[in-house]
Amino acid sequence: MPKSLRKHELTAPEPPDQAVIQSVKKKSKLAVLLVTGDDALWPQIGASLSADLILKQLDSIDELVASTPSGQPAIVLWDARNHADPANVLSRLHLHSPRFAIVALDDASSADAWHVPIQHRQVVTHLALPIAADGLAQALAGAHEEVNSRLALLGDETAPAATSGGAGSAKRPPWLGPAIIAGVLIVAAAAFMLARNGAPATQPAAAPPIAANNTVTTTAAAPSAVKSRAEVDAKVDALIEKAQRAMLDRHFIDPVAGSALSLYREVLILEPDNGEALQGLQRLSEILIARVQSALDDRKFDLALQFLESARSIDANDSRLSALDEKISSMRAELGPAQIMAAVNAQNFDRATQLIDEAARSKFLPSAKLAQLREEVHRRRDEFDAGRLLKLVEARVQQDHLIDPRNDSAVYYLEQAKQAGADAADYQAAKEDLLKRLSQVVRTAIEQRRFSDVDRVLAEMRAVGAPPATVTGLQRELSVARPQPAAQKPDQPQFLELAQARLAQGKLTEPDNDSALYFLNQLRTADPKNSAIAELKGAVQAQILDRANAALGANDMEKAEALAQMAAEIGSSPDLDAFNGKLRQRFAMSDLPQVAEKSLTRANKLEVQYPARAMQDNVEGWVELGYTVAANGSVTNVKIVNSQPANTFDAAATRAVGHLRYKPPLKDGKPISVGTMVRIVFVVPK
Repeated sequence: MPKSLRKHELTAPEPPDQAVIQSVKKKSKLAVLLVTGDDALWPQIGASLSADLILKQLDSIDELVASTPSGQPAIVLWDARNHADPANVLSRLHLHSPRFAIVALDDASSADAWHVPIQHRQVVTHLALPIAADGLAQALAGAHEEVNSRLALLGDETAPAATSGGAGSAKRPPWLGPAIIAGVLIVAAAAFMLARNGAPATQPAAAPPIAANNTVTTTAAAPSAVKSRAEVDAKVDALIEKAQRAMLDRHFIDPVAGSALSLYREVLILEPDNGEALQGLQRLSEILIARVQSALDDRKFDLALQFLESARSIDANDSRLSALDEKISSMRAELGPAQIMAAVNAQNFDRATQLIDEAARSKFLPSAKLAQLREEVHRRRDEFDAGRLLKLVEARVQQDHLIDPRNDSAVYYLEQAKQAGADAADYQAAKEDLLKRLSQVVRTAIEQRRFSDVDRVLAEMRAVGAPPATVTGLQRELSVARPQPAAQKPDQPQFLELAQARLAQGKLTEPDNDSALYFLNQLRTADPKNSAIAELKGAVQAQILDRANAALGANDMEKAEALAQMAAEIGSSPDLDAFNGKLRQRFAMSDLPQVAEKSLTRANKLEVQYPARAMQDNVEGWVELGYTVAANGSVTNVKIVNSQPANTFDAAATRAVGHLRYKPPLKDGKPISVGTMVRIVFVVPK
């Protein structure tokens, strides 16, 4: 086909006497720009074109850029077969117009090569050659929708040309390229948002029934659970909307509290597998890496380092980071401690510690400055950990995970936040919110006559530190609702009922004459043949051993030993034998000074391999290990202190801890050996 003919617009014929209508129609049509030297493609595509599209063919990308206004909306069908540098072409097209929706025409065998550009929203889809009519129709429909999404976000005005001399004739400032690329990625976020808002909402799963083993299932109150799920969904939607707005406003990492980075991370606390937040972080990483190079070119080192470490905190395995690290290493004398503080500000504390250790070895920073930086890392890490734990408390309250599961509940994270030194005012606010919700659960359980659940929740409220007046009032409501036991003869005291009640209240061993252990012993003396004794013995001993394990984990050896002796009064059991074995191991290690693991400085990361069988079966759990950190920083004498489920993760955790290395512990300026403990939690990746 002659070149002069095929460059004409391919449109449906218009009546010659309707010039005005024709003009309006042409303005409303969307251009489809076919970039190819293969004349056979033009008629194939033109035959499938709808009336609202207008086709133009161009021989090359250079011709497209020269003949189309900057910022023009269009569908670009690019024949990418055998092209040496597709990434450069895509960057050039997006620089010319962020309103382009690009479809790559390529051989069917090259589909895998287009996966990443499609994932990063640089390309709408890959259309295999030779062209199939149904595939072309789907590709054009998807590209048309993408253009509409970009127009909705960016408007329908084209960007002004750099100069009057045509595209590419003037030198762009160094920030322009990354800025426009960032804009393209933000457009992708908006397109994803539009697609999401059009998707039907997923219905929450039905609440599980109350368990028979006195496990409190707070979702049993259906109206409350549904409301809570709706509240979580509403909060997630609000955070996603704020994050997308922050992306549009270019608040990528600053201000910290309202940045896209922090908002997407808040979403993942509520929903760890939220697809929009995960994709948003991927797009944000692309923007940040592009800005690192631009800031380095402008010698804005603090800004470049902040972008780099923020990108690293999103995906530490990004292959582009190593090249940027090498470039920054060559400029280390100019950077000073800025790189370390950039890692701290990005909340990448392991990276900051690694950089401090490198600075100490190379001796390019004075000792006083290194000590100051180490202190800052520890302080900021503690603040971050405490703040994250309080956010987890808030999230679990909203999800009605108040008490269970034991190591992933609001009560658990509140205690962890207290131990981490959370801000007093923030801690008190979180505590009050939790107690308010627990009080609601107690009243609902009383109405449903689930009295064993009431006893357990009240025990948890006391442990959290609920005001005595609050507990007393709820106890009074329980007393009114609970049926009164039939009168017993004076010589037949209700030792069984009293033991069960104290067990539910958490009064295991104290006070001496009003505890579960006390009334169990009274029952064994008064009625040794009572059929309920065996079950009651197991329950009391199990809870005493739970507390003994907690004391062991906290290095409170005296309390752990005392509780083990009380458990032994009830009788022998495999669980008691296992605990005594762990206790003997710990006493064997107790000759060394015992320190908290977080007070030590790791020289390398803890690399844990999730057991394949456990991951396949979707099994989660944790392992507590005690070990010695030798004077040279190596790890020896690794022992399993406790694990759940037993023997599932022990080997993986032991291997991981065995490979740890620390900066040698010091006492009076001299290296020493110390004992410590760590808890490794195994969670199946979402």
